[in-house]
Amino acid sequence: MAECNTAVMTRIDASGAGSRNASVCLLTAFDAPEPSENAALVAPALAERGMQVHSAAIDSLSLRNGGIEARSREGTIDLATCSWIWTLGFGRRKSFLDKMQLLALLPAAVRQVTRPEALLLWHGKYGLAAQAELPHPMTWASSKADELIAIATREGGRFVLKPPGGSFGQGLVVADAASPRLAWAARALTRQGAYCLLQRYLPDVADGEYRVLVAGGRVIAGYRRCGSGPAGNLARGGRAEVAALEPHTLALAERAARWLQEKQIGYAGLDIAGGSLLEVNIVNPGGLSTLRDIGAGDFAAAVVSAILDAAVSRL
Repeated sequence: MAECNTAVMTRIDASGAGSRNASVCLLTAFDAPEPSENAALVAPALAERGMQVHSAAIDSLSLRNGGIEARSREGTIDLATCSWIWTLGFGRRKSFLDKMQLLALLPAAVRQVTRPEALLLWHGKYGLAAQAELPHPMTWASSKADELIAIATREGGRFVLKPPGGSFGQGLVVADAASPRLAWAARALTRQGAYCLLQRYLPDVADGEYRVLVAGGRVIAGYRRCGSGPAGNLARGGRAEVAALEPHTLALAERAARWLQEKQIGYAGLDIAGGSLLEVNIVNPGGLSTLRDIGAGDFAAAVVSAILDAAVSRL
């Protein structure tokens, strides 16, 4: 596998319009986010902008007297009184649809960094595969293993199989079309009627891929992921290295950032390799803590500024 070259990190200026006397509720998977999670990292940056910051588990959402509430360690929060809602975790999978519907009921005056409608439509990996504006690997999806096996056999070559809503590389398998491994993976991932994605494998991934953070329609920063696993996933033994974004990678990230902003997705992590967009992570993308840990810098303030500036520009 090729080594990744160390270079200067691409970044943006962290200055931007503030939002004084405002409040934000960070909806997280757990009551107390880990120090490395987005919620813990952006909270100080939000407070620095003069915002009152609340944090609540998304699974605590409830409908009471026509209003949407969430429970934090400090007490119950009427979300309609918040200036911003930032969903940074999904909580229990079985109640995902309920939570998105509750968030969609909030008045328009409550800004949401990423709209629940966008979370519903774009969290799974189908949306990227179905659009034609941004380059991406050819992708198929089905809940029938035999159908996926037949497609792979017809197309030939190497494929990635993965669950549509997976994260941290869980369930991801790389296999050749004619191998028993592909058939096994297709059957394992479609157990009990679950859907599986079959995606054309890109050889460039073997040399590493970029994780690029975007916010408010702008590129914030990126780094290179290399090492163990087909996609260098850090949770599966990969490593992160400071690396300048290649011009074609930066151009694609900028296009994707604008495209996501149009879809009302205010914060995301892009996975890019070989001139193609592999995945878009829109809920709680990893990257901020990694950038800090590899010495690239603290970009939490840049993320917050980009999101607030984008809101001001739309007024």
